[in-house]
Amino acid sequence: MEQEEILNQGGILRVVLVFSLVLFVMLAMVIILFMLFQRKKLKQTIENHKREEAFRKQQDLARIEIHENALKNIAWELHDNIGQLLSVSRMQLNIIQFQVEEAFKAKITDTSELIQVALQEVRSLSKTLNPEVVESIGLIDAIKTELERFERLRFLKTTFEVHGEEVFIEGKHQLIIFRIIQEFFSNTIKHAKAEIIKVVLDYSPSELIIHLADDGRGFDNEKVIKNSGLINMNSRAEMINATVNIETAPEKGVSLQLKYPLS
Repeated sequence: MEQEEILNQGGILRVVLVFSLVLFVMLAMVIILFMLFQRKKLKQTIENHKREEAFRKQQDLARIEIHENALKNIAWELHDNIGQLLSVSRMQLNIIQFQVEEAFKAKITDTSELIQVALQEVRSLSKTLNPEVVESIGLIDAIKTELERFERLRFLKTTFEVHGEEVFIEGKHQLIIFRIIQEFFSNTIKHAKAEIIKVVLDYSPSELIIHLADDGRGFDNEKVIKNSGLINMNSRAEMINATVNIETAPEKGVSLQLKYPLS
């Protein structure tokens, strides 16, 4: 009798063990299936994010392409049409100079010289607006052209330094970097009431670091609403895997650091 009870208990124990094993296997399968589902869901989410990011970048590229084409057309209009009109006006003034009384000749000469200055500025501006010209002359010369124009127009004083050996940058990336710099210049001239703007290009084998600074009135970086200029600089930087960092405070000027990987 006791032996029979022992056998029965052994049988129950085996049933419990088998049931527990089956339950464990089922639970393990559920966990594995859940993990596979989560992994697939995560993978799909990452792929969707990548597609959205790629689509956003394509939109940004298209927007920048449209913007650059518009600037190219403006540059052509300035150089070919406005420039031509100014040249013709100067030529006519020079002809008239020989047909008027002596008292008016000095004024005509002054006006002719002003037109020549205007013509020079129009041609200089058309250079930095035209993306093809910017890509052909290179980043350093494009910055120099812009700073020299500011000096001539007495917008502000400028300093420009280049450290290290210049490294080739692919044309489109070079253009985007220059447009970020132009955006900083534009904000300085329009809002900063600055007297000096400083530009430093620091080349190393691995990256290009660009330092831009003005001595203007600055702003509270925590309180200021991000305007289109700041948004444009950041979105352009993201497109070329660069980073933009802005430091400023009221009455402390604005400094910008742009890091662009070269390798």
